[in-house]
Amino acid sequence: MPVLVPPWNRIDARVVMQLPVAGYSGLSTFGPRAAAAPAPGLVQCNTHVDVIAWGRGRLFIGADAAIDRLVAHLRARRLRAVDPAEPTGVLTHHLDLQDEAWQFVAELIARTRAHGAATWIDAGTAFRPVTSVRSA
Repeated sequence: MPVLVPPWNRIDARVVMQLPVAGYSGLSTFGPRAAAAPAPGLVQCNTHVDVIAWGRGRLFIGADAAIDRLVAHLRARRLRAVDPAEPTGVLTHHLDLQDEAWQFVAELIARTRAHGAATWIDAGTAFRPVTSVRSA
């Protein structure tokens, strides 16, 4: 998919505006998005939970901390403190994950798939073009 995930999840707003011109239709950074469509023809869908503690030797943050961060984003969505339509994203850094982190991710997927209130979506759904404004 023509989605940009910039290094260190940082990108200047002037670059964001040029992404559709460069052929990108999606953007993913870290933290709640300010807008579902930050530029015409561009959909932003971010991640909200980083399972790696970069300042502590790239170690897994631990299941409790990861779950706390997941719950915090879900709560913020429910309270409309952030865009309630943005899916909650987990940033895995698959090349840096160690066994404990992989086990957490596998268990998270298994448990949420078994739960009636949770839904996993694919990238095509996450980056579907914004066609209308949702009302509260």
